[in-house]
Order: sequence, then C-alpha cells, then structure tokens
Amino acid sequence: MTGQSANSTPVERKAPGLTTMEELWADAAKKFEDISGQSLLRGDVKGFDDVQKRIETAGQAATLPEDEKAKKWEKAKNVGLVSLRLLKMLVGAASQASSVIPIPGSVATVTSTALCFVFDIPEAIKGYEDAVDQVFSEVSSSLAQFHIYTTMEQVQQIHPSLVRQIHLVMISFVKLCAHVVKYRQGRRRDRLLQRVRSIFEDDSGLSDEMTEFKRVLQQQRDVEGTVTLGVVIETRQDIAILLEQLIVFGKTTEETNQLVSETQKGVQALRAESDRIKTLVKIRDALDVAKTVRLDTTSTQTCDNLYAKCLEGTGSWIWRQDDYTKWTAASSKDKEKDPNSHILILSGPASSGKTSAGAMITKSLEEQKGRTFVAHYFWPTNTKKSDDAEHSVQSVLKYIAFQIARVDQTVLRALGKVADAGPSVFRKAGQENLEPLWDELKIGAPGSGATYYLVFDGIENLRDKQAEMLLKFVFGTKLADASGRVRILLGGTDEKFEVLRDIIDSRPTFRLRVQDHNASDMRLVIEDALAKRGMLQNAKPGSSQLRARTEILEKLPRNVSGSYSRLQFGLDDVVRLLSTRTAFHDLDRILDQSTSSHETAIKTLQRSLTAEEVGELNELLKWVLFSRQPMNLETLEEAMLLSSGTESLVSLQYIIENKYSAVLKLEDGFAYAQDGVEQYLRTNEKGRAHRDSESEGNGNRPTISMTITISNVDHEVCGHFLWDLAHKAIRDKFRFDFDTASNSALHQGGTQAVISVDEFEAHRTIVDRTFKYLLGNPPLPTTQRIADYLICWLPYHLERLRQLEFDEEEAKSLTPSEQSEIGQNLYKLFTNKDVFARFRPRFETTYWAVWEMETIQDWLMDSSVAKKLDKKWRTKVQKAGSPTRGVLLDYVKFVVQGLLRERTWSVDGGLQWVREFMAIEDKKFNQPSKVPADDGDGATDDGSSSSSSVSASKEVDWDELSKWCRNVLGLSEAQLDSLWFERLAEACFESGLSRASTTMSLWQRALEKPNPSWRCHRGMAVAHASREEYQEAVTEATLALAEAGKDGASPKPTLEDIVDLQLRLGRCYYELRDLDKAIEFYLAASKSENAGLAIKGHFGSLRARLFRPGAVSVREHLKSTLAEGPVGGEILMVGLLKMIAQDPDHDRMMARIFTVAHPDRPLLEGIVRAMETTSAKPGPASHSPEGTESNWKPAPVDVYTEECIRGVLLFDRGVAAYRYKVASEGYEPVSEALRLWNESVEILSRVGGQNAFDTRKNAISSLAWHYFQSMVDGNHSDHIAALTKLAEIDASSSYGDAAGYLGAIHALRGDRAQAQAALKSRIERSLQVLFDDTPDNDAIGWGVLHPTLEHYQDLRNASVVLSLLGQSDLVTEALATAVPEIEGVCHEKLVTTYNELSKQTIQVTMAKVPDSSQQLERIAAAKVHVESLKVDMEGQKAQHESDEVQVQEGQNDDDKTATIALDTAAAYLNTLSDLHSTSINLLDSTWFCDGCKADGSACPNKPGFDHVFYHCLTCFNRDFCPDCLEKLRGLSDPEGVDIMVCSPKHKWLRVPPLGGTMFVGMRADRAHVAKEFKPLDGDKNVLEIIWDEELVEVASFKEALAKEWGLSPKQISRGSSDNETPESSDSDDSDS
Repeated sequence: MTGQSANSTPVERKAPGLTTMEELWADAAKKFEDISGQSLLRGDVKGFDDVQKRIETAGQAATLPEDEKAKKWEKAKNVGLVSLRLLKMLVGAASQASSVIPIPGSVATVTSTALCFVFDIPEAIKGYEDAVDQVFSEVSSSLAQFHIYTTMEQVQQIHPSLVRQIHLVMISFVKLCAHVVKYRQGRRRDRLLQRVRSIFEDDSGLSDEMTEFKRVLQQQRDVEGTVTLGVVIETRQDIAILLEQLIVFGKTTEETNQLVSETQKGVQALRAESDRIKTLVKIRDALDVAKTVRLDTTSTQTCDNLYAKCLEGTGSWIWRQDDYTKWTAASSKDKEKDPNSHILILSGPASSGKTSAGAMITKSLEEQKGRTFVAHYFWPTNTKKSDDAEHSVQSVLKYIAFQIARVDQTVLRALGKVADAGPSVFRKAGQENLEPLWDELKIGAPGSGATYYLVFDGIENLRDKQAEMLLKFVFGTKLADASGRVRILLGGTDEKFEVLRDIIDSRPTFRLRVQDHNASDMRLVIEDALAKRGMLQNAKPGSSQLRARTEILEKLPRNVSGSYSRLQFGLDDVVRLLSTRTAFHDLDRILDQSTSSHETAIKTLQRSLTAEEVGELNELLKWVLFSRQPMNLETLEEAMLLSSGTESLVSLQYIIENKYSAVLKLEDGFAYAQDGVEQYLRTNEKGRAHRDSESEGNGNRPTISMTITISNVDHEVCGHFLWDLAHKAIRDKFRFDFDTASNSALHQGGTQAVISVDEFEAHRTIVDRTFKYLLGNPPLPTTQRIADYLICWLPYHLERLRQLEFDEEEAKSLTPSEQSEIGQNLYKLFTNKDVFARFRPRFETTYWAVWEMETIQDWLMDSSVAKKLDKKWRTKVQKAGSPTRGVLLDYVKFVVQGLLRERTWSVDGGLQWVREFMAIEDKKFNQPSKVPADDGDGATDDGSSSSSSVSASKEVDWDELSKWCRNVLGLSEAQLDSLWFERLAEACFESGLSRASTTMSLWQRALEKPNPSWRCHRGMAVAHASREEYQEAVTEATLALAEAGKDGASPKPTLEDIVDLQLRLGRCYYELRDLDKAIEFYLAASKSENAGLAIKGHFGSLRARLFRPGAVSVREHLKSTLAEGPVGGEILMVGLLKMIAQDPDHDRMMARIFTVAHPDRPLLEGIVRAMETTSAKPGPASHSPEGTESNWKPAPVDVYTEECIRGVLLFDRGVAAYRYKVASEGYEPVSEALRLWNESVEILSRVGGQNAFDTRKNAISSLAWHYFQSMVDGNHSDHIAALTKLAEIDASSSYGDAAGYLGAIHALRGDRAQAQAALKSRIERSLQVLFDDTPDNDAIGWGVLHPTLEHYQDLRNASVVLSLLGQSDLVTEALATAVPEIEGVCHEKLVTTYNELSKQTIQVTMAKVPDSSQQLERIAAAKVHVESLKVDMEGQKAQHESDEVQVQEGQNDDDKTATIALDTAAAYLNTLSDLHSTSINLLDSTWFCDGCKADGSACPNKPGFDHVFYHCLTCFNRDFCPDCLEKLRGLSDPEGVDIMVCSPKHKWLRVPPLGGTMFVGMRADRAHVAKEFKPLDGDKNVLEIIWDEELVEVASFKEALAKEWGLSPKQISRGSSDNETPESSDSDDSDS
C-alpha cells in the first residue's frame, strides 16, 4: 500500500523447503513467457480498467455470418469480463491479506496483463472466440466460488495457508491464459479443425493446465474448510465493491473509495420526494439559477473535473497543516474566544495549484459525516472580462444557497417559504452589500446543529469592487456571529489579497500559502512526466541515472517558486536535455540555474517565428488581452479575418495549440494568455520604453533626417506643402502601417520581430477596426460574432483610450489627426440611418449603459475631436442636455419608431435600449456616472457593462415609458394608435417586469383603439392562459384566428402564425378537458409544412387521445402513426418519442401507451423499435434517402437535450422489456432491462432537469426492486453487491428505495448488524433533526424515521412514529395549543384551568359525536359546549349580582381565570372552524396515493377521516388507497393503466382513518405503541395494528432509539465525524 512505511511492511518468513510468494510469481511470469513467447512485464497495462477496455473493443470473427459472428464474440467477451471481475475480487482478497503474507508488487500486473494478452488481438481470428468461450466459461464458473470473500470484513485475519492457496489459484490462471494465447498463435487451419472438437482435446498442454487449475482450486477448498469460519468471514455487504477498488495500480484508498459522503445523504425533504423536488424547482427559479443545474447532486461538475485532474497523492500536505485542522475542528466555544477562526485563506502566486487544492478540500469536506454541508464556487479565468451576471458575487451567493438547499432540509424548508414571494425578494437584496441577501437565504440558523462550509475560489478573477464586497461580507458581523455554524474558505492569489489587505487585517484568520507546501506535489508531477516518457525509470542504486533523478526531484521544484507554469518550462528543458547524450554535470548546471519561464519561452518562440507570424501573434494578443470580454475561437477567427482580410485554411485552434502555445492557451473554447505572460510582456514593454527614454536623455535619441529638394514649384504650392507637413496631415495620404512586424522590428532597433503588447495601441486598433467594419463595405456574413462585439464595446474601447491618455505611466496619446478621424467616424455613424438599418439585427442583441452613452458624448465635447465636424450638428450635440438629445437623437428616434410605430425591432431588444435612454435623462443619473477607473486588466471595478445597466433593477412604469417615447417622436396622445399599445403590451409580457393584469390592461387599450390587429386578441389569449384562465383564452384565440383569416388582415399572418393559434387553442381545450376539440385543432396544426410546428400538432393530438376514455381508438391511432411509411412514419414516431421524453407528463403518457399497446404485441414491438432508433447512440450525420420529405424531419436538438432524451427512453425500453417482455432481438428481457436501466442511470447522471432527475430515480428504484425481489424470492443470493452500489448512487440524489431495500433484505435474513450498517445514516440524520432546537423540522425527522424503521423490520418502534405522524382529532389538536401568558393572571393556575376545560370539552364532544369521520360535527359540538359554558358562567355571575351573594376571597380571581380559559378555547375553536368551514382542509397531508387513475393521471386520493390507507412495508414512502391497492395486486382494469410502483408481492400495513385515538400528532409528549400485528381478514400480505393501551414518552423513545442504534449525544448533536480529515479517517492514506 502506498501509505505504508517501510518499517510497517510485513516480511514473509520462508519455511524450510517452501517457495516464497515472490519466487512463485517470478516463476509464473517466466512460465507464461516460455509457453506463449510474450512477456508479462511489457508495462503498457496500467490496471484492470485497461483490460476491460481491451476486452470490450476486441475484434469479431471474420468469416461467420454477421449475426452469428456478433453473438459468438459477444458471448466470448462477456465470459472474459466475468472472469476479469472475479479475478479483481480475488486479487483484492490477496491484497487485503497482505499483512499475513506480503503480496508481491507484480501480482496485479501479471494477472491483468495475462488476461489482456488473451483479448489483445490485431484482428478477428476465426475460431478463436470458441477457445475463449470454452476456457473462460469453465474458469469463471470455478472462480465464482470466491464470491464468499466479498463478504469478509476482516480479510487480514485469513489463515496464511489459505492465502497461499489463493495465490496458487491465480498463478494457475496465468498459465491458462498463456496456453490460450499460444492457441491463438497457432495456424489458422489448426484452429478451424479445432472448432469441430473441444479445445481441451488439443495436445498443447492446455488440457493439463486446466486439470492443474482444478487441482489447486480443490486444494484451496480443502484448506478453506479447515480454517475457522469465524476468523475467515464476518459478513458485510459493502466489501464487494471495496475489493475491486483496493487493487493498487498507483491508486490510493482515498481515490478509489469515493463513497458518497453523509452530506450527500441529507434528510428526506418534506414528506414526499415530489414535494421536495417542487420546492427545489421553486427555489431554483426564485434564485435565478440555471434550469440545467441538476437537482440530485451535492457537488458540481466543475469541482468534479478539477478534482479528477489532480494526480494521485497530491494535496496530502493540506491535512497536516495546523491552520486547516483548527479551521475544521473549531467548536462553537472556540469561536467565542476567536470569532474569526471561521475563515481560512488559501493563497499563492498564479499557477501554484490553489484551485486544485481548493477542489481537494471541497471533496474532503463533502465526504464528512453528520450534519456537515458544503457549497462551493470556482470563479473561472474569464470572470473578470465576462459580462455575465451569473458570475457576480450576488448570483454566486444565491447559487451557494441553492447547493445547500439540495442537501439540507432545514434550509430547503426555510428558503422554500421565502421563494414563494418570487425572484424579486432576492433581486432587491444585496445590491450594495451582501448582508441583506444573506438574511433572505436562511443559511446557518441557530439551533439547527449543522455546520456549513462555503468555498469561494478564484477571488483573483473578480473585479476589485466585487472582491471587496465579498470580503466585507465574509469578514463582517453576520458571519462572525454565525462563525460556529458557517465556515468560509477563500482562495486567491497573494497579489489580490494584498490589494484587499485592509479588510483581511481587520480580523485574524487561518491561512495556507500554497507555494510554501506544494513542492511535494510538484515532485509527483515530475515523476509522472518522467514515467510517461519512460525516462530515468528503474534506475539502479548508485547509478548516474538515479543521481540525475534525485537531483531533478530535489532542485527543480525549488527553482520555480511554487509556480507550475515555471515548473512546466523547466521540465521541458530537462526533458529536452535528457533526450540528448547529456553528461550529469550539464544537467546539474541547468538545475542550479533559476527558471525564468516566460522570458525563455517567449524568446525561444520569437526566434522560431517569421516576421509575419510575430505580427499575427501580436494581433491575437491585442484581442485576447485587451478585449472587454473573453474571446472564443469563433469570434477570434472573425477578428483575425478583419485584420488580415484573408480567411485561414487552418483552424485557429490548431495554430494556437501547435504554434503559439508558449504564449496562449485554450480553455473551454476560449483563448487566454498563459499564466504570467501578460505581466511579463507588460513589464518588458515598460522596460523597453524606459530604456528608450534614457537613451534620449543621454543625447542618443533616435532620429530620422531627410533633405527636401524643391525646384520649379510655385511658392504658394510649396507653402501649402510645408504647412501640411508641419501639421502631419500628410499622414492621411502617405500612411505607414506601424503595426506590421517588420516595422515593429525596425522600431525596436533590430532586425528580429518582437513579441510585444501595447494596451494603448490595442484599443486604438480595435476602435479603427470597428469604424472600418461599420462604415466600410458591406460586411461578410461570416463576421456576425465579431460585429456583436464591436458594436457592444465600442464605447468601452474609446473610454480606455481616453483613460490611458491621462495615465502618466503610459505616456501615450492620439495625434490630432487620429482624434479628428475618430470624430469624423462618430459623426458618420450617428448621422447615417443606413448604418442603423444595416446593422439593426446586431444592435438588437446589445445595448449601451448610461456611462457608455456618456462616453460617446464626452468624445464629441472635445474640440480637438469635433473641430472638423459639421458646425450646426456639432453645436447641437455640445449644447444637448444628454446624449439622447444630442449625438444619439437620430438613433433614439430610429429605435422608438421601430419599436412602437412599426414591428421592425424585437420588443425585448428595443425595450432595453429605451429603458437606458430614459435612465440617462433621469436626474439622479445625471450626476457624474463616468465609467470607474480600470483595475488594470481592462475591466471596470463595478462591472458596469452592457449587461449591468443602471435601470436593470427598476420596475417599468409603462405610462411613463409611453409618454417619453411619444415626446421623442413629437406625437400627441390622440395620435397613438392600436399598434402603439400592442407593442407596449408585447414588451410588457416578454420582459416579465410587470404583473399579468398590467399586460392585459395594455392589450385592452390596444383593442379599444380603431382597427386593432388580430395579434391583440392573440396577446390577450396568451395572457389569459398564463393565468390559467383557459376559457377566456379560448374566446380570445378564436377571435384572433377568425381575424387573421380575413382578407386584408394586418399584419398579414404567415402560415406559422395560423398554426401557432391552432396549437394554442388545442392546448387550452386540453386543459379544459374538452379533448375532442383539442384533437381537432391539433390535427389542423399537424398538417403544417413547418416541421417543428407539425410535430407539435401530432404530439398534442396524441396526448389528447391518450387520455380519452377507451383504448381502442388510441391503439388505432398509434398503429396509423407507425404505418405512415418506412421513412415518414418511423421518423414521425421518433419525433413524438423525443417530445414525450421531454414533457412533464412523460411518466403518465408512457404508462398509458404501454397499457394501451401491450394487448397488441406487434404494435408494442413497433413502438419499442422506434424507441431503439430514438435512443441509439448518436453517430455521424446521415442524409435522408432520395424522395424523403425533409419537412417531416424533427428539428435537431442540443447535446444536453439529446442525452436527456436518450436516458429517459432507455428507461422506458427497460420497462417494456421487464414488464412486457419486449426486448431487442436475441436478448433475454430481464437482462436487457437491467442493462438499459443501468445505462439510463449513467447517462442521466450527467444532465439536469426535472425529467432527467425523476427518470434516474425511477431507474435506480427499478433496479433496486429487482435485486431485492430476486433475493426475497430465492432466485438469486448474490445481488448484495449490486444493491449496495445502487444504495450509494441513490444516496447522492435522493432518499429512494435502494438503501431501504438493502437494509430490508439484511433484516429479513436476520442479519441485524448489516441492516443497521445500511440504515444507520438515515436513523442518525432523523434523530439529529428531532433533537435540534427547531421543532418545525420534526415532521422531516419523523417522516424519514418511519419507513426506515419499517425497512429494519422494527414495526413496533415504527408504530410509535406512525402515531405521531398521523393526524389526530382536530378538536383535540386545537385544544392542545399552548396557553399564552397574560399579565395579571397566574399562568400556572390558568394552564391548570384550561387543561381541565379542554379535557372536559373533548370528552363531551367524543360522547356526542363518537364517529371520528365526522370532524365538522365534532368541531361544531365543541364550539356549542364551550359557548354553553360561557353562557352558564355569565348566568351565574348575573345571578350572584342580583342576589347580592357575598363573593368569597379569591373568587373573583378564579372567575377571571375561568373566563380567560373559556375565551382562549373559544378562540382556538373559532380558528379551527374558519379553516374547515365547509369541508376538511388538511393543509399538510402526510401521505398521498402512489397509484393512478384509468387514464394514467395520478390518483387524487389522500388519507382522510373516513377511509383507510395502505402503507407498503418494503418500499420507501409508498402508499395506496383501497382501489389502487386492488389494482396493484392483480385486479386492475384491463382498460386502465398498470401501476408501475411497488409490487404485488410486498406487504402493506393498514393505516386506520385519521382522527382516531391512536394518532396523537407531532406536538404530543406521549404516543401510542403497537401491541401486535396480525393479518387482516386472514390476508398475510396486509397487516393491521392492535394498539397497546399504555403510552410511551416521546423523549424517552428518542433516547432509547439512539442508544439501540449506537448513537452518542455528540454524534447526534454534531454528526459522527464532523471534523475528520482524510488523514485521520484512514491512516493508510497519508500520501493521498
């Protein structure tokens, strides 16, 4: 093991005459080579994964018929894979037992390489598949006995003699592989002859070795039988997976044992998984989190990718640092002494491995147990330049909260309530600072008992003001007060933290400086690089190779100051040197030199490039370094096309990766400078400028002199020439290209072109390119991306030019001629309406914020810029109060006209421009709002940009907006037509910035104007439908369709417009359940020539038909769809299946399709074939056959959607195979179903979305149910490993069935210890919630505890939880509410009086209304009784007053107390009566039916006071009403839908009607407990509870339960292993 020291390695003591393991394995390797002629030490097999890949890709027999060939080779490969899996287990057992007999390091390599040789064939060899099948079928069946070792927990206690026999079996296996390889090497003719007889009849020695294999196998069995089974085996279900992972090919236990952490197993949210998901979706939408973010994971793909890139063993130094252990171990008490120890800073220079270290820490924290929750965000390199709001600290904090909500049910519940108010709550908070936003996010509330780790990495990529905002929040009082519950990791460069030093120094923190500790990681990187190149490997002791290796590992990390980029350059130099015949002293000299990566690399690159290539690279650097947003390859290609005018024949990606990789790098399709390159080039440029300045000061100023000879020239002409020359105006006609590499070289004083950057020149170049593009010849159609950039960021580059002119360090300025040229170009741009019209589609996609428009105005206020412009226009611009009334006036009119008087502008693009125009005229925005100073990288501090406008957060006053636009165009109110309000209404609806009522009022105003368009009726229909007012939507859509169909309709509707209205009508009628009408309109839409709309019509028609009563018509419709033809029909069904897979109603629709189709076998098979086509792996694009109607072809989908569709349909195919026995030809249905479900789980784990989440959950549950039921039925006993793996997968997504099934099967087998091991985490989480200080969360804890105890077969304790979960009698519950304290009244006396009154009221009520189903009558009876008592008391009081009875001492106080008690009870009962005025309203039902109606829709039944319910004792939270249980158990309506959850073979518990005395509610101190469970009416599968008369104390029950499950108070309050580090949890992994 890699973590063991030399001193701890066991030494095998050699018995006299007995060969050691080392010798046995060396002999085995030699025998393999003697038999087959192949060496097992060739080194290209790194592990069993390599072998598996080779087996899976091995060739097929070449001469057999195609189908027979595939089957034979597939069978052979399957046998090989089975042998491989068993071999891995066997080697794992031997590895685990290495403390008994040390396992030679060559064991895994020898065994895997031997098997690899069997399948490593260059091409298919006829007859060879039979040999593989015959040999390994027998071998795998023999090795199957070793499954017993997969249940060993203490493998190291195996007797040494047994270990030795295991090794002998494996050695014989190696020799068998050698004989099979030898057989492969034989003549083809011999193999063909061998096919007609058994391979073992050959005389090659294979038969003898098979006999020997069986002999050593029998010896192993004999030895095993003599060893005490108590020592050999202690059953534990999860060792099977671990054995395969313990095979060490340079892997450590930590990496291979990536079990999903307790954090990922969060408490079951709400009472049902569907409610949890709905809440998560609501939170996701309210927090503006992308819809593609997965709902069923606790990590992110970014973190997973970063972690996967880390070499094995790196980062081990982290766990040994005091600051890290103190940060993770600090308790609440420690926090009071040191309120800042909740912050850990992870810092270092650029490219020091900070982000990788952050990912490793994140993964380590995610694997901690208990109520420890982790959320993280890694700001990417492009953040500083990115214009996306998703990277802002506000958005990131909301995303962090969403991550926490996925795993912590406390936050989920609290945040779900806040999210009910919509996104506006979160958007308004956190604009200036993050503390108001933090308050809304509800993380770290006191009393939850949870610890939250928030990881923020990549701080250096944030703009200064964003970083400052984050750190002020982190170091502020909010988190300091919650420091025991919320801990923060900040990752960034030393340079960035130095800028923010004032904030950081305000409180002491923990800190890890990566550069001080990453030398050990660098050595691992060097070792890996040398190993990959085969350099200095297996060096002999004392050799120069070993000395060289040692020197490299020692000195190279020391020379690079913690920088991996410098390490890579130094390593490249070393590798280059080692590739030559190098003496040791030459290498030593190189290693003693300090590595300066950038200078060396850039100069080397510079020498290798031509002048033209240097010029190209310098042009690339201008865009990469100084563009306002990151440049992707496509945009960069277009930018280079603008500069060169020539389209490259080679991709830019190839050029960068193969020519300029020393300077540029590619990440996710974007180009960036290599780490440190920009800083080096800037410093180098400044140094060069400084040297030039010094030269000038020393009198060595560079000069160019010339002599002008004038002859025969008129004096006036000569005078004009000299005057123009003096003013350099001649440059307009006699221009040098100062950007070319050749001129740059001359300017630098040498002949070699120089790689250099100059920010000022870069911005000037981009500005010139922009004007040339906009004002020059019509642009090429291939330059749309760069056009978007140039238009969007023209003001930014102009502003940067102005800022750099005033920068003393830059000392750059534009010449008067250049300033004038910019002024002329601005004039041409904003006075030429043709430019606006030509580029309108590009202007629509962007907008300019206030400061950007002010930048344009300021340029034209400069006299040197505007002096040559039209005087009248210049005067108007300079006197205007704002840019919109001056330079931009023509453009403003152009936008408003196109938006509200025409339909030429898109409403969303036009609206954003108008809002910015209005904002700049608002007085509060007329204060100095210049773009803030640049922070050094070309990005503004506050992130002001075209996507972060000053008006973005303002709600729209549509009347004010209309008035402003009217004034711009000089219109009166009377001149506003219907089109004006139509477009306002469209903008209002599309923007989502106002309520639906506002939108509808605008539509109404448009309809009230003369000649309204049919689009107004359509808009009204859309608005009504958005409010679920479908009848009103039908009325408006019908009017729209009628108006659009008239001659002269304006605007003239397209065919797509008509079809769109038909689809809308179909949808509204569907929602109204007028299915015949829905089908009518959907069918009309399906005849469209537009492929996308036609398929929607077919889909709507199918959906409506599916849910009409009766199956015959649906069956006929499905048949006709499949019978459309070999191309059209099949493609149509494929399109329909794709839409079904994406539809929220997918489960219901597929259930109905299967139910309807399965009586017609050919129909069902046709549908499954269409599913196979749709879910096939995507291959190269194919062209439609000749004559195919292309309009039938469904529109292409993106990769994300395609993967989701595949995964969902693979699950559906599995259902068809498993339930209806329809599988691909040649495959056994059940096996095929399991394969499809496993593939579905794998695919859907990579995508997000509701359907993907639900289907993946269903696939896991289906697999788990199969494995469980097979073991219950006794058909299989070896599914424990598979079920364990599913439980681990399921734990990372939701509390599904897999973990419960695993615990249940152990419990049913009587193995309580294993059952506890499987279910303990759920019990622990439940009790943690129940013991916390937040009673509102108790429903979550009890809700998970109940089914978990049932899986454990602890029905008695489960009955106690059921008593608490069940809805008690409403009157009893209402009167159990605590009595408030009242001033002047003895509270103790009041409580006693109230309790006596409540008890009496309940007794009277029960006596009057004994039937618990009559809850309304009970409420009324209770109210009557209390009111009668009040009347009696008032009467007695009046009687005493009339009789002048002397009141005894204290009687007045008693009367007052009794009156208050009566008033309190009356108030509680009145509230109860108002809530249930006409019917019982259970707001928070604990259960609901998991069955379905005949049409496939969810069964609406819930538990009630008048009927029973049935709760499955096997599944997790599956409940059924009596009707659905009857269907499930085999009496379902043949015309209805099969229930596809639970199983007819399970057992159920009859849950009595609610309101019974056995239900006490969750606020009760005591609960009922079951006395016994007996079959209901003799039905052994349905049990009823006989309740005990005695009650149990709830507090004592929880404590006893914790004790029974071995949970200490510390584990319950803080989690069992809150502060474990990888080092403390596994001492063998210290190098991990």
